[in-house]
Amino acid sequence: MNSYQHHLIWDLYSDKMHKLIKEHKNASSCKGKEYRDKKLGFVFTMMFDYDRENETFVSMNYQVSGPSFTIALLEGLAELIIGKKVQSIARIRVDDILEQISAYELAMDYEDQDIADFIRYLSRYANLIIDAYYELFEELVGVMYTTPEALSNFQAEGSNLIKDFFQLEKQVQINIIDEVMEKDIRPYVALDDGNVKVKDLTKSGVILIQYEGNCTSCHAAGSTTLSAITSIIQSKIHPELQVLPFLG
Repeated sequence: MNSYQHHLIWDLYSDKMHKLIKEHKNASSCKGKEYRDKKLGFVFTMMFDYDRENETFVSMNYQVSGPSFTIALLEGLAELIIGKKVQSIARIRVDDILEQISAYELAMDYEDQDIADFIRYLSRYANLIIDAYYELFEELVGVMYTTPEALSNFQAEGSNLIKDFFQLEKQVQINIIDEVMEKDIRPYVALDDGNVKVKDLTKSGVILIQYEGNCTSCHAAGSTTLSAITSIIQSKIHPELQVLPFLG
């Protein structure tokens, strides 16, 4: 990357990124596992303090050698996970970190190609951080939350698909959905002081849900949580059901 590109990258940092880099409050001497990518010139160590009783990450620290934005990426990850129940942070994505650090903040001030190049550049480093996070997560918590079978952790024992679901009256359908919500979904979102309600059900099988409490501002509500809810509904009621947030 030439000097012009370096300058452009710095100009594209959001205010949040500048703040995270300046404060770097979770950076410290770290004896955690080392991760590196020689091609990118990126080396970092990272470790977590995990409270097993409360199933919560209570702290994270790291050391890093790489572009300054890697500090923002690691600090963004820390903000996403510290103090959160593991159920809600088991499927963090690159986009979650980029949104947490407001990486798209200056998008309107630059050409689309500049922004696309910038996001791709950040994402290459963020992917390494996410991979390391999952590895450490599994070592500390176990694989039950992070494997493809992870969503079974959110489900009650047993599964009784309702083959004639679409032949039932709408109110009966909604009652069935709400029962599954009450038993298999609400207890988990309640761990982070959130709630979810069924607002409507379309004839094509789209369930419209409304988030309440902390779910309304949670970064995962539109991705991780929604995916989990959809998987539960499909496995407990009918595979053709879909779940979308209510925007009315």
